[in-house]
Amino acid sequence: MDNELALRLFVSVVDENSISKGGARLGVPQSSASRMLSRLEDRLDARLIQRSTRRLQLTEAGRIYYERARQIVTELDEAALAIRDLTNAPVGLLRVAAPASFAKRFIAPYLAEFRAEFPGVTFGLSLTDRMEGLIGQGFDIAIRLGQLPDSSLVATRLASAVSYVCASPAYLETHGAPADVADLANHDCLLFRGSPGSNVWRIEQDGVVHEVRATGPLYCDNGEGILSAALSGLGICVLPVWLLDQHMESGQLVPVFGKARSQTSASPIQAVMAHRQHIPAKTRTFVEFLRGKLGAHGWG
Repeated sequence: MDNELALRLFVSVVDENSISKGGARLGVPQSSASRMLSRLEDRLDARLIQRSTRRLQLTEAGRIYYERARQIVTELDEAALAIRDLTNAPVGLLRVAAPASFAKRFIAPYLAEFRAEFPGVTFGLSLTDRMEGLIGQGFDIAIRLGQLPDSSLVATRLASAVSYVCASPAYLETHGAPADVADLANHDCLLFRGSPGSNVWRIEQDGVVHEVRATGPLYCDNGEGILSAALSGLGICVLPVWLLDQHMESGQLVPVFGKARSQTSASPIQAVMAHRQHIPAKTRTFVEFLRGKLGAHGWG
């Protein structure tokens, strides 16, 4: 038996003082309503209503149960209304996880503009380059850069961005420029990773993707850390254009094979959510807002 329906039916029958009218209010035929009430009484092991051909009479147990049941039904309706409001209007706390370097430049600066339009939304922003398992930690959205390995998650593409192989003029003056992609294996490379090891860099030249296993004097799990090391002349980096652009324009970093031949294929920037259905309005609206903002940058 559907406990909530039985509860609502009992309240409706008492309010209408009629099993047939109370059942009709909920779309339950009289015969089914009578059976449901009998099963409810059996489950409670108490008579709730004295039935006669002319009227219904609540027992003492029925009066007590009615008062509590009516309160519960009211609270259930209020809870459903609150959820509908949450689903239909952008309100509530929106928890977002994003890589620190990216969030500082392209998420945090937009929050005031979003909230000016939707003042019912507040934010929890976690700046982290570690993206594993973030949805399971209670975040509504995780921003991920690059391909998404978690097939169980739902991803919405916000933009795309190429990366460049760059080094400082000081590094190139000391070590020379690599002759080709394969020669990167003989240079000091700065690795984006969270533990010791090597990275496979994929460089696109003239429509062909070349791979090289890069090693070097530094691994770091933060893009700004790698950027600072590259600017100081420690080694060669591969970083996205949105992190490099001002330093390439100023000449502080130089594409090692020339700009046209130093880039990777474009990688997606995605908003990742745990489920496709029943997405709150705050989440849907913010994802579309970010898509408009980030898509306008033209990163590749």
